[in-house]
Amino acid sequence: MPYPNPFGRDREGTERNIAGYKVATILSFLLNLTFTIMYTANAPANAHGHKHWNHTIYGLRDHDYTAFSPSYVFVSIYWVTLFILQIGYIWHLFSDNAVYVKQAAAVGSHFILFNLLQFAWVHLWTRSHWWFSELMLAINWINLVSLYLRHSNTPRWVHLPAVALPLVWVEFALFWNGAVMVHCSSLACRILANVGIWNFLVFAAFFLLVFKDYQVGFATSFLMAGLGVGQFATKTFALQWIFAFTIMAVVFLGSLLVAVPTIFGNEERTEATAGDRERAPLLQDA
Repeated sequence: MPYPNPFGRDREGTERNIAGYKVATILSFLLNLTFTIMYTANAPANAHGHKHWNHTIYGLRDHDYTAFSPSYVFVSIYWVTLFILQIGYIWHLFSDNAVYVKQAAAVGSHFILFNLLQFAWVHLWTRSHWWFSELMLAINWINLVSLYLRHSNTPRWVHLPAVALPLVWVEFALFWNGAVMVHCSSLACRILANVGIWNFLVFAAFFLLVFKDYQVGFATSFLMAGLGVGQFATKTFALQWIFAFTIMAVVFLGSLLVAVPTIFGNEERTEATAGDRERAPLLQDA
């Protein structure tokens, strides 16, 4: 009997691949979690005598500070939150509730691929292979955008750990990694960075206006706060921290305006639907 392929597409909730999803999901999660913790605390060993500088994930603070270098405290909080939410997602994959399992499995292949590509990024980033690490991020961005377009209406417990938070992280990491990759501190590069940072406002606004996705908005706002704190600590790149805090405030307010009516509107619609169902037998009797 062939082993189920967790990456096989199945419109019926991928029931035939559930066992494969469970195994691959846990392995990819543990792989990413283990090496993220390991390389946050210690730099990878240079066993082969390569000329590339090996460092921890946050080891670039003094070596190569860029216009997109964030506060590592904010990045750490972001990832601790994401890992905790991912554990919740995995728990639903093992739930006795068939609906939960189907919803979790529907995005399973993208979730697995995200963790594998994120592990690859950590592996390459900590070994100073900037071009290849940027490539991993670009592939992961395509993976997550594809996931979003196919599953934009997933439940919150799926959307946050598997879609929204990973996508916002990869979007931010593309700029952070890219800035380190080009290693440019000239006036032209500084101006380009001051312009490029507004991409995050456009990015968040797109998801807020088109999909009413306040989760992407709040996540973007948080990372912009981290970028603002990181840039304010050095003020190496003029205006960058001001722009970061401005984007943070605008996106946060926009997310709040979308979140409040969306959340309470859904609750009101749920209550109304329940009430209609209760009254239906009475109307039929009448």
